[in-house]
Amino acid sequence: MQSDVLDDTFYATLAEFLSWMHGPRKDVVDVESGRLLTRVATATEDDAKDALLSMQAAQIVWQDLGSLGRAQVMARFSQALWKFQDEIVAMSQMLSGKSRIDANEEFLDLLSTTRTSKYLSQKLGKNRRGRGASPFSKWRLRYRPFGVIGMFTSPDWPLSSLNDVMQALVAGNAVVNFVTPQASLGAVLLHAMLVDAGMPFGLWKIIPATTSGPGRSIIPGLDMVVVLGSQQLGRRVERSAQDAGVPFKGFLQVLNTGVVCEDAKFDHAVRGIARAGFQCSGQTVNSVEVAFIQDTIFDDFKMALKDFVEDQITIGPLSDFSTTMGTMLNPKRVRVLHDYVKDAVALGAELVTGGEPRPSLGESFFEPTILAKVPRSAKVFGREFHGPMVCLLPFHDLSEITRFLGVSRHPYCTYLFTRSRETMREFLEASSTSAVSINDSYMTLYSAWQAPIQGIKDTGNGIRHGMESITQYARIQSTTRQWGRIWVPDVIEPNNIVERVTIFSAKMAVRTSIFSSFSLPPP
Repeated sequence: MQSDVLDDTFYATLAEFLSWMHGPRKDVVDVESGRLLTRVATATEDDAKDALLSMQAAQIVWQDLGSLGRAQVMARFSQALWKFQDEIVAMSQMLSGKSRIDANEEFLDLLSTTRTSKYLSQKLGKNRRGRGASPFSKWRLRYRPFGVIGMFTSPDWPLSSLNDVMQALVAGNAVVNFVTPQASLGAVLLHAMLVDAGMPFGLWKIIPATTSGPGRSIIPGLDMVVVLGSQQLGRRVERSAQDAGVPFKGFLQVLNTGVVCEDAKFDHAVRGIARAGFQCSGQTVNSVEVAFIQDTIFDDFKMALKDFVEDQITIGPLSDFSTTMGTMLNPKRVRVLHDYVKDAVALGAELVTGGEPRPSLGESFFEPTILAKVPRSAKVFGREFHGPMVCLLPFHDLSEITRFLGVSRHPYCTYLFTRSRETMREFLEASSTSAVSINDSYMTLYSAWQAPIQGIKDTGNGIRHGMESITQYARIQSTTRQWGRIWVPDVIEPNNIVERVTIFSAKMAVRTSIFSSFSLPPP
């Protein structure tokens, strides 16, 4: 249910924060009803350049706070998130059409990542150190920020896109954030809360834009570029980054796969595939696109999934607590998904349930859909589609799935349901996906905040979650220090005393490490 605070005046006030830009104003609408909330100014290339020039001072102040000071800001910000939970959930529903359960999960994602970032920021300040092979020598490693990061974030998550921005901020960087006009107001709200928690005002610049032009125009002045979006956008920005010699990180098109073996807990697998397939109307990086079901249980699983979806996945008004699936982000996605369904059915796929838009609820509503035995020639086969649909395919042997994932350019998450430890081990050895969740769908993986997930192939090369998601936005600075006499002889000649002592010290270090390896317990 929408908070009473979030009226038209509230959205107009947020839009005023972006009024310094000189591009045409674009509509921000309530996704459920299509009602106009406000209009926001978009950026020109000159606006983007002006934003970049004004960030240096804020970044210096932020860096001088140190990892502990940044952790304290994140701690205060997490407290503010708790305080305004209802408003954040309501805003997520308005801007992206999520059901209440999905909007609460977005809030949980935002809160948990903030608290984890606070902890990891403190850990980032604890420099790694050790001893060198030369006597009385020591080394220390520090993480230093890159500088200014340019980040293109996804329109599907108007609030929790901050999670990726936050990783760059915690590492000590400034961020120029390019967002769609529809997602910009969520970013503005969280920006205000972060400034209130102690973040320098100009550290995170929010730039609404309808094209990648303003962002690509300033790439030569950035220290890193990050894209969370489509394959097309990622490749376009990556080419500009390569031409400018700027490091690039991408979180691009993904394909998530469910695998249900005949020995799996049947009801657990049904619930897991259903929830992963229809979370946020299938518009997340965790959504299952295709589920492979072992042929011996395929028909039973298909009917059980159909019954569960028709009983539990309810679409309706977002203010209704019984609604469990919201809208798609815009009517264009509805038209594209409807075309995919009709194409697959025409080529021989079985339409198990759903498959039609629901204009009586709104232009962006689409029924939860299950297709079975989708032919490989269908448009939808083996690709990411933003919508509430799961494609079921039978398999006989796990090697069929590992071959499918091996040739796929977008393998990301796999949800494996089995009771056999041997099957788990074999699949993990053969699988080429970025992450595997066993006997659960996205939630186990989603809540493992300190377990990193790295993109591979065309899914991108960025890392989400964990310490690595922060250190990817930092450069490494190594320092060595020598105590006592410098290890350079007065007279440089072969076999001098300093050289002999250094070689002896290195050999002893190697022998000690070999001896230690024999004393380790077997794996």
